[in-house]
Amino acid sequence: MRVSIIIPTKNNAGILEKCLKSIENLDYPKEELEVVIVDGHSEDGTVEIARKYGCRVVYESVGTIGGARNIGARNSSGEFIVFTDADCVAERDWLKNLLKEFRDESIASVGGPNITPEDDSEFGKCVGDVFELLSRAGARYAYNSKEVVEIYHNPTCNSAYRRGIFERFGGFNPKLIACDDEELDFRIRKAGYKIIFTPFARVYHYRKSSLKSFAKMAWNYGVGRGQVIRLNREMARWYYCTPSLIILLILLLLAFSTLNSTLLFIAFLILLFGFLGIVFLSVYLSLKKRRNPLIYCILISTWFWCYGIGLLRGLMKG
Repeated sequence: MRVSIIIPTKNNAGILEKCLKSIENLDYPKEELEVVIVDGHSEDGTVEIARKYGCRVVYESVGTIGGARNIGARNSSGEFIVFTDADCVAERDWLKNLLKEFRDESIASVGGPNITPEDDSEFGKCVGDVFELLSRAGARYAYNSKEVVEIYHNPTCNSAYRRGIFERFGGFNPKLIACDDEELDFRIRKAGYKIIFTPFARVYHYRKSSLKSFAKMAWNYGVGRGQVIRLNREMARWYYCTPSLIILLILLLLAFSTLNSTLLFIAFLILLFGFLGIVFLSVYLSLKKRRNPLIYCILISTWFWCYGIGLLRGLMKG
C-alpha cells in the first residue's frame, strides 16, 4: 500500500533531522513511501534538511496547521495519508502497526501514542507529565492505553487516514487555530466511521522547551477549542470548559464587588482554593515523577489561564 507521510514545518531545523532519520529507518518498503514537507517559509535550514532526505517540499501561506496539512495531502499520492510533526521520532514498526489496524472499510483513521522521549529536557519532561495529567481528565494530547480501542480522536502528531474518507470530508478546517484534527474526527465519526487507537504505533514527541512556547500553545488550544464549540456545540465537554467558566465567574464577581464586598471575598476564596488545588497536583506529580514541583505549578497555572482565556476568545472569534 502506498503511503504518504505529511509533516508541516516552520523553522524546525534543530529537530527535523531526528524525525526524518526515524522515517528513513522505518520497516516499510521505500518504493511505497513518500514524505511531503509542508513548509511555512522557514528562514533556517529546515528546507535544506528536508531535501537532503529526499522529501518532497511544498509551501503554504494559510497560517494554520490544518491548512498546511491539507496542502500536504493535496500534494501527495498515497492510498493512506499519515500525519506526524517535525518534533516527533517514530519507532521502526510505527507505520506497519498503524496500517494493520485498518481491518475493514468502517475504520477511517488509526492513531497511536505520542510519548515524551527520555532525552528530552527536564522542562520538556515536566510538560509531558502535565499533558499526561490533562489526558486523564479527558483531553487526548498524551493519551495512552495498553490495548487497541475505539476512540473519539487521535492527535495528528500520530495518525493515519484513508485518503478517500479524508477527501470526502474535505480534510481539516483551515480556519481553526487548533483542534482542527478533533473537529475532522468528529465529522467522520458522526457519519458512522470508526477511529482506532493502537498502543503499538508509537512516536516520541519532544515537548515545548520554554514557558513562552508552552503558553502560546495553551492559548492556541484554547482559541481553537472555543472555535470548534461555536462551530458545533456537540463538541463541548465539561472538562474543556471548566477553566473558562471559573475565570468568567471570578471576573463577574470582581465586576460586581463594588455593589457587595462579599463578592470580592468569594472571588478571593475561589482563587485561593484554585491555587491550593494546583499546588496539590504539583506536589502529586513531583512525588510520582521525582521532579521540581515549582515547574509543575507554573505549567499548570499557565495552562489554566492561557487556555481558559483563549477559549473565551475563541467563542467570540468563531
